[in-house]
Amino acid sequence: MTPSAEDAAAGLQYSRVLDAPPELVFDCFTQPGHLTHFWAPKGASAPTTEILVDLRPGGRFETLIVNDATGATYATRSVFLEVHAPDILAWHEEHTGMTVRVTFTALPGGRTLFSLHQSDIPDQVLRPENRAGFATTLDKLSNYLHHLADGAKQ
Repeated sequence: MTPSAEDAAAGLQYSRVLDAPPELVFDCFTQPGHLTHFWAPKGASAPTTEILVDLRPGGRFETLIVNDATGATYATRSVFLEVHAPDILAWHEEHTGMTVRVTFTALPGGRTLFSLHQSDIPDQVLRPENRAGFATTLDKLSNYLHHLADGAKQ
């Protein structure tokens, strides 16, 4: 199915229940040492040395995503709009014109409802392969959180 202009106007929503408290999930989204483990689709990586997080409204959020097979790179350049730890992050992507708002809602059992809404979406983000790629990023986040939890139990 090809997304329509209405999809771009309404935005895209991604939600997932994560097995970690909001404080940890928020930290994963705001600390380069965590971001490097999941902030790229499957088959790509984000080197820690190429992640900048100036965690304040007006602060920079920049990454370099590297295709692991070819070495091709994709730079992201964003400005934080909202920072309310551990509940809300929002940024505007200068490289796409898109705005992203993430909420981290506490659930029973130390879990988090992660919700991400993208608006002002460019055509390339609407492509099915890019949407599927973002889903693999969330898979990597979930796996990373399980790894952190397993390490804490040892």
